[in-house]
Amino acid sequence: MEKGIITIGRQYGSQGKAIGKKLAEKLGCTFYDKEELIKIARGRDYEEVRAFYEEQPVDSLLYAIAMNNAEREIEKIPFARIRELCGVGPCVLIGRCGSEIFRGNRNAVSIFIHGDMEKRIQYVMETEGLSRNSARKKISRTDEARTSFHRYYTHREWGRAEDYELCLDSSILGADRCVEAILGYLKIRELI
Repeated sequence: MEKGIITIGRQYGSQGKAIGKKLAEKLGCTFYDKEELIKIARGRDYEEVRAFYEEQPVDSLLYAIAMNNAEREIEKIPFARIRELCGVGPCVLIGRCGSEIFRGNRNAVSIFIHGDMEKRIQYVMETEGLSRNSARKKISRTDEARTSFHRYYTHREWGRAEDYELCLDSSILGADRCVEAILGYLKIRELI
């Protein structure tokens, strides 16, 4: 892949991170997820953008205050850092409001990975060694936090199909077929 930014939003337990990693490997491009972004930020401006990179939950009072703030400055610094980082070369970016940060960029493709709750629970049980009940709770908490985080920074509802170019159900396709579907779409878009 010579150009392009692929952003992947995903429900917790939908294999979105695994899909992103496999995709970056196949494309021979950089993979940025939470851990990688935090590593990079620690060498530069970590405290300034820590809450954003760590996807810290935002409470409803803080959200209400921010919505009333005439100057929406809160997202400018982290969004600029992400644009700067991803502007270096082709990459796959997991989360961090990527679909919003690169909205309108002709060389960016926004993807959302979702899945059936039962299959997500099973995946989290297997990969994290949790009980069914613990896995369900972790999925619910994480998805709620992502909803709040996304709304706070973008003023949009997280996971809405119309905010993404491509939405895939990993519980039907599995990780490998999701990667195949994305590669096919990138060929249609003439990005590979």
